[in-house]
Amino acid sequence: MASQKLHDVLGPPIEDATEETFALFSQDIPSNNLGFMDSRRDVIEIEVSGHEYELRQSPGLLTSNRKGGTTGAVLWKVTPLLATWLSSFPALLSRLDVLHADATVVELGCGSAGLVGLVLSRRVKRYVLTDQEYVMKYLRENILANTSTSNHHSKPTKRKGKSNPPVLEERLKTMPLDWETDSAQNLNSVIAPEDSIDLLLLCDCVYNDYLVEPLVQMCADICRLRPSSPKATVVMVAQQLRSDSNFELFLDRLMQEFHVWRTPDESISTELRSTSGYVVHLAALKPSMAGRIY
Repeated sequence: MASQKLHDVLGPPIEDATEETFALFSQDIPSNNLGFMDSRRDVIEIEVSGHEYELRQSPGLLTSNRKGGTTGAVLWKVTPLLATWLSSFPALLSRLDVLHADATVVELGCGSAGLVGLVLSRRVKRYVLTDQEYVMKYLRENILANTSTSNHHSKPTKRKGKSNPPVLEERLKTMPLDWETDSAQNLNSVIAPEDSIDLLLLCDCVYNDYLVEPLVQMCADICRLRPSSPKATVVMVAQQLRSDSNFELFLDRLMQEFHVWRTPDESISTELRSTSGYVVHLAALKPSMAGRIY
């Protein structure tokens, strides 16, 4: 089971959400402001793992009065940091057997940029980007612009000199998935029944307290999608440390369904260590919860 493997590699899980919150927020946390890369620009140019990406975003949508939220309209600072670390295929994730050439990764709340998916889909079997419907137009445009071999986007830098894999578009899938209204079963339309879901990724998704319950429930439901699979899904949650109350609310609810570990500083890039203003947690569904299908 994933929880046992995580325990073997990382030791005992977090026992108290309040203590974990205090430990993180009592540090001197660098100011990362709200966390936007640049909320005023229509296009963000960025290099990750030797490839350049041009990512469209929508400052106008971010500042609109859309009731369902607008945070997916722009790129957030933690995203390229996480994409860079994951692109190195960290030894920790190799030991946990969740990131490898045959892996299937699902991301919740990927935003319009889809950057982590663009980066990792070069290295894994399948990467599924999900978010609300309003994000899909920009997301699909960014994927097309940065994976097409006939344009200049996502070009390899001179340092790397590699071309786009010809099957990149086939590895990278998109799907609307609303945590409040949609079913985790919808993922079966883009993931083959015989494929396990190795890694479930959340990157800066914890921002509204009213979304905590549906977000955690969606995570749990996705982890139950393959009850007969010999491999259980590992959840990764990367986030900026903003509100201690929202963080504790989320962690407490997550720990009701999952065993949770903080990624050790020695196993993660300097930019994502616990003193950086960001934090990365790993989680595995509790064995007693694994058979509960909703």
